[in-house]
Amino acid sequence: MSQSSSHRAERALALGLALALAGYATFALAVGHWWVSGVAAPVVAALILARHRRARFSAYIFFSVVVARGVLTGWWMLAGGAVAAILLLQTPLALRTWPRLPTPARMTRP
Repeated sequence: MSQSSSHRAERALALGLALALAGYATFALAVGHWWVSGVAAPVVAALILARHRRARFSAYIFFSVVVARGVLTGWWMLAGGAVAAILLLQTPLALRTWPRLPTPARMTRP
């Protein structure tokens, strides 16, 4: 894959996740009245779009909570969408876009 097409794919992935988070925020506020999720989703979307070094971690935490909420409330489509987003973060394209955080020095093997 050429560098320009790779860059476009990374931008498309970031934009797709951000739009999905915006849609979830709208749903959370309008239908579910889940105010914390409705406010947190745009924050995670902004981190993803900015390629912040903590964006991947923030997305994992957010989507994990959405999976738990979907399972506990019986909103299976919600849980399924969040699982799909977590799996999407495991793809090589996502790993290039948002690299994993390095292991702190105190946690490395001697």
